[in-house]
Formats: sequence, C-alpha cells, structure tokens
Amino acid sequence: MNDRIPITEGWLKGVGFRWHQLDRQPEMHWLLWLGGGIDGAGTSFEDLGIEIASCAYTGQTGARNLEGSWFCWLRSDTAHRYSRFLHIRHIRFQDEVIHLVEALSGLPWKPENHIYGSLHAQPQADRIRAEWQRFDLRMLRDGYKWREIEKDDSRGQALPDHMEEAEKSRGRKR
Repeated sequence: MNDRIPITEGWLKGVGFRWHQLDRQPEMHWLLWLGGGIDGAGTSFEDLGIEIASCAYTGQTGARNLEGSWFCWLRSDTAHRYSRFLHIRHIRFQDEVIHLVEALSGLPWKPENHIYGSLHAQPQADRIRAEWQRFDLRMLRDGYKWREIEKDDSRGQALPDHMEEAEKSRGRKR
C-alpha cells in the first residue's frame, strides 16, 4: 500500500513556503529560500531556493502521467535572467520536497525554522523568534491589514519578476 502523502497548497503554506503569481501564470508558484540556512561565508538567502508549481497540464508525457504532479525548480535570484531557474523534475509527494530541502541545505527538516519564506539554521531562527517579542514588531504584526497583499501571510514579498512586470505595465500606460 502506498502511504506517501501528496503535495498540496495547504501543506506548502503550513511548512513555510510563500506563494507568488504573476499575470498569465495559471498556478501559484510556491517558494522556499534556502541560502540563509546554508552554512558558509557570504551566503545570501536569495542564493538558492526551491520553487514549486502545480502542473496544469495533466496529459501523458512518454510513459509518465503528469496528473497530480508539481514542477520543481532550483531558483537563484543572484544569477542572471536566463539561468535563474533550473528545472529539477516533476514531484508528487511531500517526502520528495523534504528530502530535497535536507539534501540541498544540509539541515534537518524543521518547518518551524522556515520563517518569512526562508530556511534558517537553529541559531538564526531562535534570534528571529526572540525579536518577534519586541513591542513594536508585535504591534506591526497584529495591527490592521490595510492592503490585500498583507492579509495572506503565505504570500511572498515582491520579487524581481514583479518589478519587471510593473515596469512593462507602466510603459504600456504612457
């Protein structure tokens, strides 16, 4: 019997991934940055990430049925435009994501250390959680959400792709 658990958007949200969706993208893209948790000098959180999107195409490719599968890419925003994404393969199950994060980061799977859409080593995660207790940050976090983008905690912050889209749309309006 197959007891593997399929990937869902709810699970991705629950383990710290953040979603993005540009115009004309049929599905949400879920991103977890790994760079900040990797031990090494000069590593930025945007050096390495895993991006996952549901496979909208459900047909057959060769001998493989893609229904229920997810695209999985390595992402690096420090790379130039045409090599920021490297497609790894199609995945279906939660354990595949877990093993991939552990292999790339060298850290054990601890979703409680996936903060702000980024994996953190234990000392970093403890420091961030301690800072959360500051009065000004609690007020900011617990205050009224004025904009739609603030109302969903699983939504990621703006990426370079969003800036490019804004620039293009500004040029069209002139």
